[in-house]
Amino acid sequence: MEFMKLNNQISKRNIGIDMLRGLSILFVILLHLNIHLGFSETFLKELLPFKLFSFLFWSGFYGVVVFFTLSGFLITSSILKKWRSLSKIELKTFYWFRFSRIIPLLVLLIITLSILHLANVEGFIINTEQTSLVRAIFSALAFHVNWLEIKVGYLPASWDVLWSISIEESFYLFFPIICLFLKREWQFVILLILFLVLSPWARTHLYVGNELADKNHLAFLDSIALGCMTSIIINKLTIPKWLIWIFLIIGWSMVILIFVFKGLVYKAGLVNYGLNVTILSLGISMILFWIHENHLSRKKRKYKLFSWLRLMGVYSYEIYLTHMFVIVFGAKVFKDLALSVNWLIPYSLVLIIISYLLGKIIFHEFSEPLNIWLRKQMNDKNL
Repeated sequence: MEFMKLNNQISKRNIGIDMLRGLSILFVILLHLNIHLGFSETFLKELLPFKLFSFLFWSGFYGVVVFFTLSGFLITSSILKKWRSLSKIELKTFYWFRFSRIIPLLVLLIITLSILHLANVEGFIINTEQTSLVRAIFSALAFHVNWLEIKVGYLPASWDVLWSISIEESFYLFFPIICLFLKREWQFVILLILFLVLSPWARTHLYVGNELADKNHLAFLDSIALGCMTSIIINKLTIPKWLIWIFLIIGWSMVILIFVFKGLVYKAGLVNYGLNVTILSLGISMILFWIHENHLSRKKRKYKLFSWLRLMGVYSYEIYLTHMFVIVFGAKVFKDLALSVNWLIPYSLVLIIISYLLGKIIFHEFSEPLNIWLRKQMNDKNL
């Protein structure tokens, strides 16, 4: 019964947003597979055009940027739907709902990583010359793994993915307070516009010379802000359909520019000015107008051929936090078995499927049931 209820909730989700999430997590997985297994050593490097190879296997960072924009949009939309106004948000309820969805799996991940570190499992050992296990745990729970890495360098891969979670959780922590402090939407929009200026500067001028500098908390406020502003505009204004279609075309043009034409973007100086991330987030925001309109119109196409991609979006949080276990162990097995490079592509497909199945199992058997149970406790207390 609970499984059917959960599947019914999934069917009501916005398909377009889940598809974007699915693409984003797929790009993240492909990037990490490329780093740990090396697709450059396969026939794909010679077979595929350079731009297509780069698009497929070097776009994980931009996939994370898309997640930031979607987070801003979804959280703002959720608040406006539940409380009608940003300034009427109830902190206790908001924080409890975020805690219920995010923290249980995060804590389970930290416990697992700590055990693997203490057991000296290869690929999961924190270099004690960099930092300690206690410091890593604290940074994960206090949402500043990104700052720790800026200071000491890369942590093991399964810890490293928490840099973006730290930024998102910090957003969830401070966003409702800002909503209460700024009583009117126009004041909120002005603050968000300031973020559009601050973030490109933070990406290019903070911690100059540090390869992890663009992982700081200020560096992606513009991505999150654009998602927030999109939600506010959609909820306050009626946008003509013809304009929504123009937004869709322009939005996808921006996304393709950043994802596919990386060399052109760099040569144009957009990366040096930190505008590549802003342009991508603006493009995704413009696409969201069409996705929202399509969702409201109830014109839900089945997309059976890509249902797996949509479900990857549904399980994206679980997949993101756990896929590095599959890749790290998978890379070790591939090396130990001394498999030929010709097996790399099918082997990688197997790892992607395992990552998907692991995320699905955790979602259905752990994180979502616990999320529902914890939220029910809050509702029962309020009765």
